[in-house]
Amino acid sequence: MKNRIFAFKDMMQFEGELSLFSKWYKEHGSPAMYFQIHSVILEPEKLKPVWDCLENFFPDVPWVGNSTSGNIVDCEVATEISVSAVIFEKPTSKFIVRQYDYSRESVGGIAQNIVGETKENPWIKAVEIYHCISPFSTTALCEGLDGLASDIQVFGGIVCSPDITSPNSCVFSSEEGYTKSGLLVLFYGGPDFHVDSRKISGWKPIGRNFHVTRSEGNILYELGGIPAYGVYNKYLNIKNDQNFFYNALEFPMLYEHNGVSIVRAPGSSNPDGSLTMSSDIDEGSIIRLSYGEPGLIVDRIREESEKCGEFGPQVQHIFSCAARKAFWSHREPTYEITPFKGLASSTGFFSHGEFLREKGHLNQHNITLVIASMREGPAVGKNRERADDIRAEMTTRLPLAARMATFIRETSFELEQINSKLRVMNEHLQDVATTDSLTGLENRLAFDELLKNIAQEDSDAGNWTMLLMDVNGLKYANDTFGHQAGDVLIVAAGKSIKKAYGLHGNCFRIGGDEFAVVTKAPLDSLFLLYTNLQKSIEEYNKEALYHLSIAVGESRLRSDSGIRKSISDWKMEADLNMYRDKVRYHRPTENSENQNLKDLITCLISVEEAKDSYTAYHSERVKVYTELLARLLGLSEASVSLITHAAHLHDIGKMGISDNVLGKPGRLTDEEFAIIKQHPVIGAKILMQSNYTHELVQIVLHHHERFDGRGYPEGLKGEEIPIGARIIAVADSIDAMTSKRVYRDAMSLEYCRKEIEKNLGIMYDPAIGKVALDHWNEIVDMLMKMQTGRPKVI
Repeated sequence: MKNRIFAFKDMMQFEGELSLFSKWYKEHGSPAMYFQIHSVILEPEKLKPVWDCLENFFPDVPWVGNSTSGNIVDCEVATEISVSAVIFEKPTSKFIVRQYDYSRESVGGIAQNIVGETKENPWIKAVEIYHCISPFSTTALCEGLDGLASDIQVFGGIVCSPDITSPNSCVFSSEEGYTKSGLLVLFYGGPDFHVDSRKISGWKPIGRNFHVTRSEGNILYELGGIPAYGVYNKYLNIKNDQNFFYNALEFPMLYEHNGVSIVRAPGSSNPDGSLTMSSDIDEGSIIRLSYGEPGLIVDRIREESEKCGEFGPQVQHIFSCAARKAFWSHREPTYEITPFKGLASSTGFFSHGEFLREKGHLNQHNITLVIASMREGPAVGKNRERADDIRAEMTTRLPLAARMATFIRETSFELEQINSKLRVMNEHLQDVATTDSLTGLENRLAFDELLKNIAQEDSDAGNWTMLLMDVNGLKYANDTFGHQAGDVLIVAAGKSIKKAYGLHGNCFRIGGDEFAVVTKAPLDSLFLLYTNLQKSIEEYNKEALYHLSIAVGESRLRSDSGIRKSISDWKMEADLNMYRDKVRYHRPTENSENQNLKDLITCLISVEEAKDSYTAYHSERVKVYTELLARLLGLSEASVSLITHAAHLHDIGKMGISDNVLGKPGRLTDEEFAIIKQHPVIGAKILMQSNYTHELVQIVLHHHERFDGRGYPEGLKGEEIPIGARIIAVADSIDAMTSKRVYRDAMSLEYCRKEIEKNLGIMYDPAIGKVALDHWNEIVDMLMKMQTGRPKVI
């Protein structure tokens, strides 16, 4: 691979050189080749004679070119128009020229075309970009090229004019002609083609950190809460006038993006104090002003030139930011690239911005030097000039400004380190108080504090959503594999919840296997977040030793009608929905241990009822009435068995209610009744831990629902209520009315019959209630047989 360089001075001389070169070209078998033109002249009518001359002597050879702020040939400043022939000596080496126009294609579409070109031509190893100055950010192009294969190198520059404050620029080619709003792309590759690209900055941070507190695309509005321009004005006394661009060039911004240090100079300062940048800067980024340090630049130049020498280039393309010329104002503009001279033939230009792909991402830089080294075949050692003399000369005495900048930078850095340590210590103390040690999530204390703050909000404040979550089967994991297995599941649950919801709200571990999320995420995004949680769990379970499953219950603080709930009702609804979800995915497995647990529960029911002589044998009697009604309804034996079993267990949840409330002789307060209303939920929790079937748990959960939808715990209506729960509701009422209680005597059978008749379609399913009334004598006979040991009713 080689360059044949033509210094264009006048047309006669140019034609003479091309004529001689055309003879060489034919004698050597017309190798693959293209012409590259760099020009500080932008007018197409002045460039056309150059294009015509090339096509006259080389009609089948493509040519490409761009406008510049100055041309570089063999690491020295070149004439206004420089032309080079890039010759490929290996028949396996290939190249493609493409030109795109932003006025006809979207940036995203162009990026897709570039990626598609590389996929259609897997031999491609490098992509070289020449980008016109545009009114929009380069970010869309950079991000659009993330789809390139990881081993493809990308480099290039933003083309410009001698006036680097001007938006004028152009690219041109034999493919698509001349455009001021385009992108020129060259693709290189082949088995014998090799490329090595690098960047050199030399800018060091100065002063303190500034957080980007407001930005939109490539418009930077605020740094640390103040207009972005204010930073330049306050710390550097740079005015917001026509000279802002030149004055700010000496102090560009330095920040991290895609894991790479980026130097970015503001293109202009706007009347509102915002800064226009050449690419996007995300909100939350940390920015520091920077200062060019000659010694650092020389060190980097020397290091990179040595690496380049080891690569053994044959051709070099140089993209040097025009702003760097001002930095070396007392030297030749190409002074800093002298160490690369003699390594290989080189061409390039002074650019408006530079591109380089690093760590799989294309980044656009300012005030940076990018050098692409190319060769064919294996590396061959090169003799090259050393940079020792340059380094010695530049580091003998630093300017006062450079020494002061270093002093300010270092003292600022020390202060920042001290502040950072203090912040870390304070954050650690805060974390200890509000962070769960096992999962790293916020703990119950932080959860309660947030709910307290929400409770104190204005009633018209924005809506919140609470999600309560519970790890399914944790008891089984602990009992079977030990508590270490349970801890593994808890940690995995915390990570999955954090991954799905962490960016959208606060995530808490509020109990052993209980988690919570409180978020202001839009309602239409909640399903997507829940889907992300399930995907994260599925991904974990692919290789997990212990299976993870999480039940989720959601509740919005403001109802669909706009009414704001109390904090306790909000939590209760989320808790209920969570256990409803847990029931929905519950799957029973029968074994001897489960049967033992079920026997234990039956025993506990007897113990609970034995504490109160007024409710003794209540569950047994409800079971008998329920079986009678189920058979009278003509249900199958399997259904009769299931519903009868549920009837026997329907009040198991009262084990979790205080005896002071259950046995209170007087009227219950609203708070006490609210506690009583929790017993179906508590019962469902107990039965799920014992692996009862989904259907049975649902019956127990809903046995206090009313046919008109005014029951509890979920307010189900009509046939939404499981049929077993509707049967038990009638049987439970019959025994409750005909039994003596601590707060009243037993009611008569006639009163009981009339109450059932009066509440058909209200409290009770009309069909089930009518069956009870039609067979009332059978119910009375059964009641009489069970009256042993208690006063008879008439």
